Amino acid sequence: MGISNNNRRRFGVASALVSLGILAAACGSSTSASTTTSSASTTAATTLKPATVNVGVLPIADVAPLYLGIKEGFFAKEKLTVVPHALQGGAAVASAVVGGSLQFGYGATANLILANAHGIPLKFVAAGDFAASNASQAWSGILVSANSGITSISGLAGKTIASNALQGENELALDSVLLKNGVNPSSVHVVVLSFPTMPAALSAGQVQAVTEVEPFVAAIAAHGGKLLSPLFEGEQPGMLVSGYFTNSSELASNPGIVKRFVAAINESLNYAAANPAAARAVIPTYSSIPVSVANSMKLPVWNAKIGSNTVQGQEQLMKQLGWISANVPVSQLIWSGANK
Repeated sequence: MGISNNNRRRFGVASALVSLGILAAACGSSTSASTTTSSASTTAATTLKPATVNVGVLPIADVAPLYLGIKEGFFAKEKLTVVPHALQGGAAVASAVVGGSLQFGYGATANLILANAHGIPLKFVAAGDFAASNASQAWSGILVSANSGITSISGLAGKTIASNALQGENELALDSVLLKNGVNPSSVHVVVLSFPTMPAALSAGQVQAVTEVEPFVAAIAAHGGKLLSPLFEGEQPGMLVSGYFTNSSELASNPGIVKRFVAAINESLNYAAANPAAARAVIPTYSSIPVSVANSMKLPVWNAKIGSNTVQGQEQLMKQLGWISANVPVSQLIWSGANK
């Protein structure tokens, strides 16, 4: 079906970048691309110079591997002291990385694609997390209240739906699911709410549907809410939802630090995947998620291998929706030294 101009995005693509805090920060940052990347393995830990790295994260379950890596000594093995900075949104993280006050950040795939499409040089160096491979394991969803009267995705036409950001990963997945069910994305009104505030807004009738992640999917369902469709899994099962990124200046000036960080975060990702109980135990130590909820929620999917095929699928959808005018080369989005 054709896609008309979406009135809900009344500020356009440039404003989406401003809302990310990227355009302003980019004005004061280096925009030169990294010219060389060594493929040599990390030097033995005994010869490494200790370093401190600042990493921008969100206080959500998705970043459990980073905290596990600190706890288990994976970063210490690389002589790195990691200082996580829990910020309130991807906008603040991206802005700080572009501006250079943080060396690395955690962010969504769609945001990195959008930034690069507008000349802002951010690159994934490692995976963050992935959509589940099937609907039964989905940790994200599109939900409505028990008394909404909406029984299917087609019933969302003309409704107000909450997303955590405009032109972000959640809205992209929502648009994909809408299109697959014959609903033009321009027919819905997307409003921005944080994940923790979505359940109350849904219950109060301020929105008719929400695009949520765990543990809030389970919380809404526990109060009678209805899951209409998985969210990320409804777009592309197994797709790369997020990753750890840095800017081109960091890649060019501190390639050794980047390699060491990537080695440690990759070990952390694999450890979290293999030890879900450890991941559940660490989540309440850095977030507001209670122990009881962490012990029962569906966890994100972690894997150290950052696949590029699902990234290209997201780009195609963004181009179809008019978010970008052309695909961004994968080599521009993903560092050559990443575990692909």
